[in-house]
Amino acid sequence: MKKIIILILSISFILCSCSNSKISDNKTTIQPFIEKEKSDYIKGVWIAYYELQKMIGNLNEAEFKKKASSSFKKLYDMGFNTVCVQVRAFADAFYNSSYFPVSKYCFGKEGSELKYDVLEILCSAAKENNLMIEAWINPYRVSFDNNPQNLSDKNPAKIWLNDKKKNSNVYVCDSGIYFNPASSEVNNLIINGVKEIIENYDISGIHFDDYFYPSKDEKIDSLEYKNYKDKGGKLSLSDYRRECVSNMIKGVNKAIKEINKSIEFGISPASSIENNYNNLFADVESWAGDNSFGDYICPQVYFGFKNVYQPFMFTVKKWVEISNKKLYIGLALYKAGEEDKYAAQNDKTAINEFKNNKNIIARQINYLAKIDNIKGFYIFSYSSLFDEKKKNEVDNLIKAIQSTHPN
Repeated sequence: MKKIIILILSISFILCSCSNSKISDNKTTIQPFIEKEKSDYIKGVWIAYYELQKMIGNLNEAEFKKKASSSFKKLYDMGFNTVCVQVRAFADAFYNSSYFPVSKYCFGKEGSELKYDVLEILCSAAKENNLMIEAWINPYRVSFDNNPQNLSDKNPAKIWLNDKKKNSNVYVCDSGIYFNPASSEVNNLIINGVKEIIENYDISGIHFDDYFYPSKDEKIDSLEYKNYKDKGGKLSLSDYRRECVSNMIKGVNKAIKEINKSIEFGISPASSIENNYNNLFADVESWAGDNSFGDYICPQVYFGFKNVYQPFMFTVKKWVEISNKKLYIGLALYKAGEEDKYAAQNDKTAINEFKNNKNIIARQINYLAKIDNIKGFYIFSYSSLFDEKKKNEVDNLIKAIQSTHPN
């Protein structure tokens, strides 16, 4: 009799294990919350550089420590377990860097004195409030201002631009200044910039956002591509560019794992797999399917359920189908209470979905919680959580956060 019972239990266990599969065309696999380990399900919030700037204001070090601690306590009380802080949005830093000048969004002027180490204080505040903290970086963007003279003399982009032998490392266009993704020196700078963060700060992860090649302009990497072709390279320019970006991603991941395997590396690309591939030269499908490109991927699915072009559930499903690693989803709290004018051309239901409903994000959180292959979400962004115009939406999303995969 005991053998029969054991056999039945074994079969049941196997059947339960087999149910943990990707979402299919006809049904969503649901994993019982009890099977989740503590903090295994990410409930994250992005804190952008301009939100950090506002948080810092004119506060001295003691005042900022108090502000950071109280802000993170509010997030923990809401049910979040992860903060992702944008400490290098450009070629500058909210921390003590050997490679990048102090950010103008930190203390008012690029390259000024670091009055106190913002990232160090944020790390302490996160630990104090039981939050994981990730350092959010934009690897290629230098500045929205396209006048190099406005950069600090300590900025590596300005240094390279003033060197005739190295000025191809930087691309200047109408929309701003960017590093050249095909440059090996740029690649090394990005990797070294990541290494100094993980060596000096108590963080849980490195997080890249959705900016890669700034445009399709052939001038960006013409010198590097010519050298590549002269040496017998066979790739088209588009494939060459995708390989350059992928090699950078792979190099960053390798550097992180060589120093500390417990630190995760993730990328938050734009939602359209095709646009990433064709216009940003970001081969996100390869990244999502191969652990050599990092530990997780978090597409920014900033759409409502009624969106005509990228409806939420359809877009999520596409990412589930291509991902073989941890998958998180970025959610657009910033749209709450607002018209989403790009959701459709003439469909008022789609355009006014976020405006006419007070539970879009909560419903999305609940939907994601039922998909076994999705391991969490990130909210964009911090300031929207305290916007009075979004209060009803925030109240509903807090209830959803606190009832979904308890920490």
